[in-house]
Amino acid sequence: MANVMGLARRAGWNVIDQVMSALSNMLLMVFVARALDKTAFGAFAMAFVAYGVAVAVSKAMVGQPLQMRHSADSPEAFRRAVRTSQGTAAWLGLVGSVICVAVWAFVPGPVGAAFLALAPCLPALTMQDSCRMAFFAAGRADRAALIDFVRMVLQFALLFGAIALGWTSVGILTLTWGIAGLVSAAVGLALLKSPPSLFGAGEWLGEQKDITGYLLAEYILGLGAAQFGTLLIAPLSSPADVGAMRAVQTLLGPLNILGTAALAFAVPELSRRAHMRAPSRIKAMILASGVMTAVSSGYVIVLLLLPDGVGRALFTDSWAGAQPVLLPMGINAIAASAGIGAAVTLYGMGLAQKTFKLNVLRAPLLLGLMCLGAVQYGAVGAGWALATVELLFLPFWAVTAVRASRRHDRDRDAARTAGASADPDATSAATVTTRAATSDGEDAEASVRGADATEDVAPGQPASHAPVDDGGRHTSADVATEPETMLRERRP
Repeated sequence: MANVMGLARRAGWNVIDQVMSALSNMLLMVFVARALDKTAFGAFAMAFVAYGVAVAVSKAMVGQPLQMRHSADSPEAFRRAVRTSQGTAAWLGLVGSVICVAVWAFVPGPVGAAFLALAPCLPALTMQDSCRMAFFAAGRADRAALIDFVRMVLQFALLFGAIALGWTSVGILTLTWGIAGLVSAAVGLALLKSPPSLFGAGEWLGEQKDITGYLLAEYILGLGAAQFGTLLIAPLSSPADVGAMRAVQTLLGPLNILGTAALAFAVPELSRRAHMRAPSRIKAMILASGVMTAVSSGYVIVLLLLPDGVGRALFTDSWAGAQPVLLPMGINAIAASAGIGAAVTLYGMGLAQKTFKLNVLRAPLLLGLMCLGAVQYGAVGAGWALATVELLFLPFWAVTAVRASRRHDRDRDAARTAGASADPDATSAATVTTRAATSDGEDAEASVRGADATEDVAPGQPASHAPVDDGGRHTSADVATEPETMLRERRP
């Protein structure tokens, strides 16, 4: 019971943090759009997209490996991992800063001003997000929520102060958001008690090199294609079209929260149930996709019926460009929600390599159609490109998940048959252990994970399908089954 309550508490803080982060970003866009004209807001949106790319790269190279490989470390080992990982995040931010300065040097006007203001803040912003990931790895989502709260309060205090004083240039408004991230990162590092080790970045990258390349490629082929495509809208069409896209993405933000929460909770739940047969997995996949599609469809319909007066009140003159983009982007969101069930099924079975293969095909098509659509029809064309690709690949996700579920059953049955032939006594004992443990979900997870310890694990595969590795260091999925008292001992 204590384990269930602890898991529920951590899950609750995780949801609170996701909602707070998304709400903060949404309100930031709304208030900045009201303070700037559509060209300046487009420049601000471009800087925000660049920040999103930098944070995603940092997650792939820092945050995700930290969660996958160091969640069960001793306090001393965990603090050492945090120091070297934070040093890596700082270096990634510095590289991003150099790129921002280069943009300022070659692109005059509001776009250059926004990127110049982002440059000094980017290392702190990447470290702030890495602090959040470290708290999740330590089982302290409450502290992740705390530093996000600090950032949100300071961000809007500085933003409203600048607007009240009439300092409404795009560079100043970008700085208010960046400074808030700097203070939030400082609070996070103080709570972690692990100052970043700039000289430890090489050590961190060396230790994680077998998975960081895979995770980074997964991002670039997935979300990265859409993000880079959004950035390319500006030179292909206009910065105002980037602002229109960003305004619609802001309105669709709650669906992103829902999708993130679904992935965060459904993947580990399915991973712990490795004994599930294909029919049960397929039913769970259909249920997850059905619920997500219904909720997304209802929300998109509400947005489509939004009165013009409300849209103009939220985004001022940017609303005129955003309104026609709402339909294709809404269809894109519904299609993405419909694919959630297949995605969590594949990740839950540890088959990230199959999602990688799908993204290898999807990314170039998405980027090419977005650029073509932007050239011909601006933001509206780019929006329809996103929707078309998402709808096109939806059946491939579903078919891949169904086939993988059935293949998973065949492989397990074959392995059990082979094991029975090799050692009937050991197999009988293992079967009794598994059946006895099924009455308790956590014991069942441990038994199944032990039985599958000899199976191959692909790079990027969830830890729940992997044995203890790296010299006895446990993987992150083991944390969910440990007593709450043990988890507290590791907290920073």
